[in-house]
Amino acid sequence: MTRTLPPAVRRALVRDTMLQLAHDAEQALVIVRKDDHKAQLFETEEALLRTAVERYLVEAHTRRQWAGQIDRDWAFRRDGYANAATILRFCEFLGHPLPSTPAIDWLYEKALDELRPAGGPVRDRWAEVTVTYRLIRSLRAAGRPADALPMAVALSPEALFGSGAEPRAGDIQFEAGACLLELGQAAEVHSALGELSAYWESSEARSYSTRHRYGFILALADHATADTDKDATDRAVTRMTQASEHLRKLRIADTRHDVYELSLALTLAELLALTEDGNDRAVTLAAEALKTAERIRGRWGVISRARTPLSTAFRRIYGDIALLADTLRGPEAAEVGLRVCLAAKQTGLAAQMRAEASLLPTQLEGLIDEVLRAERVAALDETADADKLPEQRETQDGTLATLHRRIEKRVNPILAEMTLPTPTDLTALRRAVGARYALDFAALPESLTTGTNWFRSLIAPGEGVLFARFDPGDQLTDYVASRRARDPEVPFDLDLGAPDWYRLAVDLLPVELRRRLDAVTDDPLELVISAHQDLCLVPWAALMLDRGGTRLVHRAVLTHTPVLTCLSESPPPVVTGPALVRLVSPAEGGPSVLLDREAWDLESVEGRVPLSLCSLDGRQTTSDAYPRISVALRHGTECGLIHIKAHGEGHGLDQHLLLPEERDTNGQLSAAYALALRWPTSALLVSCRVGAVTNVEDIEPVGLVVAVLTGGGRCVAAAIEEVAKLPTSRMAAHLVGLIRQSGSGIRLDHALRLAQLHFLPSESVANWALFNAYVR
Repeated sequence: MTRTLPPAVRRALVRDTMLQLAHDAEQALVIVRKDDHKAQLFETEEALLRTAVERYLVEAHTRRQWAGQIDRDWAFRRDGYANAATILRFCEFLGHPLPSTPAIDWLYEKALDELRPAGGPVRDRWAEVTVTYRLIRSLRAAGRPADALPMAVALSPEALFGSGAEPRAGDIQFEAGACLLELGQAAEVHSALGELSAYWESSEARSYSTRHRYGFILALADHATADTDKDATDRAVTRMTQASEHLRKLRIADTRHDVYELSLALTLAELLALTEDGNDRAVTLAAEALKTAERIRGRWGVISRARTPLSTAFRRIYGDIALLADTLRGPEAAEVGLRVCLAAKQTGLAAQMRAEASLLPTQLEGLIDEVLRAERVAALDETADADKLPEQRETQDGTLATLHRRIEKRVNPILAEMTLPTPTDLTALRRAVGARYALDFAALPESLTTGTNWFRSLIAPGEGVLFARFDPGDQLTDYVASRRARDPEVPFDLDLGAPDWYRLAVDLLPVELRRRLDAVTDDPLELVISAHQDLCLVPWAALMLDRGGTRLVHRAVLTHTPVLTCLSESPPPVVTGPALVRLVSPAEGGPSVLLDREAWDLESVEGRVPLSLCSLDGRQTTSDAYPRISVALRHGTECGLIHIKAHGEGHGLDQHLLLPEERDTNGQLSAAYALALRWPTSALLVSCRVGAVTNVEDIEPVGLVVAVLTGGGRCVAAAIEEVAKLPTSRMAAHLVGLIRQSGSGIRLDHALRLAQLHFLPSESVANWALFNAYVR
């Protein structure tokens, strides 16, 4: 019945329920982590959630009273049932139900049975109120407001008297009002709850921080009548403002209060956005909501893109903030939009590396463990003085900042940013972008509907941020579907399905950017692209700017980056020598290397081209300079370029090049192993798929390219999917020729563009457009 409510009310109810469930589920996980050292070893949040439920159920079933003795285990059984139910409801609400589990309502009822022994008094009134409140919330979250409403009404302030749970009255009244709203009875919320205002004016209740929940639900009821009352939204804003001020004034050092604050700030901002003069206040609140969300996410140790319920919750919050920013006016609103998209795409590489620790070189294992320890924050003492909360946050932030600087100095800036991402500093980001244009994309879910919304941000030199929601169009959907459905046994389609490249450009590129590109005459624009989800499969160089055949690569030097926050302050340097060259020939199980070998003036020895050190001017070549690439790069070399041609396979940290001499790693040079090597500033990887930096919703953008950038590379040229053998050899050989013929040096991304332009008139799209240049 919630379909009769205004979108802002429906969104507020769904989001608040999600946040409250997330908080209680996370608190249950904290208990498991604290009490069970084995819980620290679980590789994923999902595994921990499953194990937590199993543990709580075991706890509930195995603790039994002994005949003739006092039952001292009822509290353990109560907590076991209630915590298992809370985790299960949260997972189900987020669309991640855990398999083979008991009925959630039954678990809550069992917890209440432990509190209400037959023939005896209630054992713990505070716990009884808390568990009953969670059952009410669970029923409403399951779409059963009619079943939840009588229970919420029964928990009146009088019923709570003397229980110690009197402050929960605000939460319970919120649930009662939410049930009425979801039953389509918005007009009855005030009549049902209005008389309680006298209770909240009493001397004791007036000081409860949870009083804001009473004002919150009445404000939603106000706005729910906006279609028949033109002043309803203004009344809702006034009431929400008062609730917000009350919470800010009387909040306590309770982890739930961050969630209260986030829910309230976002809803108030969304209501303000609907008024004539609320834009500026809404922008300020949106920025505060983002800051609060990042603080909660940091404390909970959530990887925003993991395939888990907590991560899903944060992506939806980020999606709501992005939608809000799109409706607001002014440069500050655009900056909030960009910041939230960057926050949603920031990596949790440390946790993923910990999950795949068996793939990591030993020298990185200790560092990753240190990062995870630094990120892990103990649960706050709910009875602590309120001043302790900012002190703990300040200490934690200082620890993380110190470790971030140490990783940046000793290893690499990109590893520091990917393992310990920090909130985006837009001033620093603009400085890093410099004279380049930067285009960021993000596809985010939201609280209210299924699916995703697309957002894009444009940073132009010397100007502000342009941020907007956009529709990527049917051409992208059809193109991606055709690429993913491709049968590997069928000959490769060199025209890539022949999409409408002009229509794709119109759909994907902002009007302002296309206007700037149209004005280019001589020097091309420098454009950095941070793609996301389906856009990672797009060969951007092939996009057409007009029906006359002008491709994007004609007007721009295209570079790509997993996340804009990983950008260095200067573009890639020119390629310098010597070059470390490894061409795995057909005799060693590799592709054809004839044209590549000739480009470097290398000889073949019994069909094998040994690992060689080549000067760019062709005057000196040293074959078998090192036994293998891993040895050459372990401590760094004097090389400015590495060129590898070999077969590439795999995904994520397991993505690898097949190099037979790497016997210690089964003939593979994997992304995980590459993280520990010191790479030259320029890298040309002529292999299928290793340039596919899959920056999608629930997978970190990790692969061989990212590993090379993390290990010191400044620019990597690689193919984003399978490429044809002979055209690829021609492309690589021409690119090497450009590098060697450039007397003053040339950047690798510039050389790639010139090579693509050289083959563009005569070659099929796949033969030149599937190579990307990635930078940091």
